[in-house]
Amino acid sequence: MFTRSRRGKFLWILVVFFLFALVPQWTSAAAQSPMSVIQSGTEKAIGILHASNSGQAPALRQRKGEILVIVDEYFNFEEMAKRALGRPWKDQPSEKRLEFVKLFKQLLFNTYINRVESYTGSNERIAYDSEKIDGEYAVVKSHVSYQGNQNVQLDYRLHQENGQWKVYDVVVEGISFVDNYRGQFASILANGSFDSLLKKIREKVDQSSNS
Repeated sequence: MFTRSRRGKFLWILVVFFLFALVPQWTSAAAQSPMSVIQSGTEKAIGILHASNSGQAPALRQRKGEILVIVDEYFNFEEMAKRALGRPWKDQPSEKRLEFVKLFKQLLFNTYINRVESYTGSNERIAYDSEKIDGEYAVVKSHVSYQGNQNVQLDYRLHQENGQWKVYDVVVEGISFVDNYRGQFASILANGSFDSLLKKIREKVDQSSNS
């Protein structure tokens, strides 16, 4: 997804800045506003990426377990997986839903940690434009400036769960991360069963784990 050009790869590196945020006081996120959650996470993630690439800290791959535990506190993977699967979700028994969420989470994590490891740093600047809260849902709009005059719109969609705001979708220049996966899953399901979809995701997870 979004990897047809060098610019596309750069955009997804920006998306996962927040994914790899290691926030020491992560239990306090429940009291933060949606924008505060995104802002603090993104800024700390950039620092971690720079430190890892400069040799001042262990490589990201060596910290996968540590990172994954904390990522769980900020991303609602079940909601993300449910929305990415779409209508077929309601037709699956609970055990297959659980397996799908687990595999989807592993696929995202393995795929994007591999890509972020290639990040070498740039002069990007991140601006947080607005925050809109509608009940239990919120959207944080931001944009990234890089290479002087290049701008990328980056929106985070969040849901409040047990008083804590969690991300369930990221929209890059109007293109939804969840919608993109939904299209791919729908294409596979149009020609196969749900079990075949699980098999394909499992194969992708194994490939990304070994890359």
